[in-house]
Amino acid sequence: MNINKGIGYYIFIVLLALILAIILKNLLFWFILFLFAIPIKMDKVYDKPSRFYSNLFNYAYYYLISHARIRIHSSGTELIPKNQKFLFISNHRSKFDNMIHSYVMKEFPVAFISKKENFKIPIGRHFMVRCCYLSLDRGNIKQGIQTISRAISLIKNDATNIGVFPEGTRSKDCNLLEFKPGTFKIAKKANCPIVVGVTQGTESIHKNWPFKHTDVNFDIVKVIYPEEFENKSTIEIAEYCQNIVSDKLKK
Repeated sequence: MNINKGIGYYIFIVLLALILAIILKNLLFWFILFLFAIPIKMDKVYDKPSRFYSNLFNYAYYYLISHARIRIHSSGTELIPKNQKFLFISNHRSKFDNMIHSYVMKEFPVAFISKKENFKIPIGRHFMVRCCYLSLDRGNIKQGIQTISRAISLIKNDATNIGVFPEGTRSKDCNLLEFKPGTFKIAKKANCPIVVGVTQGTESIHKNWPFKHTDVNFDIVKVIYPEEFENKSTIEIAEYCQNIVSDKLKK
């Protein structure tokens, strides 16, 4: 009986030590990110993303992806243009979407257009600013125009690729929402390719965690070059891209 109690005691000590080690590891991770976030000036408009901060941001994304027990299956990255900046679009199902996109496309850093509320996230907002993420206030048309103009400028100046979710918000039932034509003004005005991605499975991450892995598929299905849409309106481009994504989701 005493032996059993002794074994139970040591098991408890080992489990407690493991839990403390995990807690300390996480605290250390966030503390390091906090230290690197301090030098970033939140009121400054950066002309180009920092390669160092982009890499660090992707490492943070990988950290969150791995802890969320996500297994990524990707294809089509060989289609991504290597010598010119582009507009990246995808369907939107989860807050993990852009993390997965950024990590998979880490060789092609993407500055996402993100809702203004995301720029309130502690530590993360600093990295977003330094990596040239763009804030979008859905209720402010004037600010939206300024964001689109800024995105066009970043691509034209060869500063960074731009990422956006044309649905405008996450689809809660996984049905593809209508693509907003305004998104595609960026590609038209910047005269850049449109990289079309399709994401599946991220909607299951929260209900699977922490007991189950989540398999996520992220595929680059097509790259549309400017000569293919130069005579099309933004409405026509939006419909074309939506059909591409919809067809992939049906397979």
